[in-house]
Amino acid sequence: MTAFLASVALAIVPAPNVAVGEGHVPVDHRVGVVRPYRAHLDQIAACESGSRWHIATGNGFYGGLQFTLSSWRAVGGRGYPHWWSRLEQMYRAVLLERRQGWGAWPVCAWR
Repeated sequence: MTAFLASVALAIVPAPNVAVGEGHVPVDHRVGVVRPYRAHLDQIAACESGSRWHIATGNGFYGGLQFTLSSWRAVGGRGYPHWWSRLEQMYRAVLLERRQGWGAWPVCAWR
């Protein structure tokens, strides 16, 4: 029985550099995608949410970058944006920017 449990435990351990629950995309890949945008996304988050990455105020916008659920899901996000890490939110924001441009944040992207 112990050998069985050990094999089950090994089967559910993620590979190195894989973010569990984040679509199993290597973390290194996400970091590389986000890197050129990080400073601008931090500025947007400061404007949108006061850099509070886990914010959900009930106004229909979520997370540090204040995603709508439809925008979040359009770029492959699951659950609610504020449930996820800063890196995951930034990664999804880059995907959204590539689809919609910076107009996805009509006020804060231009400050």
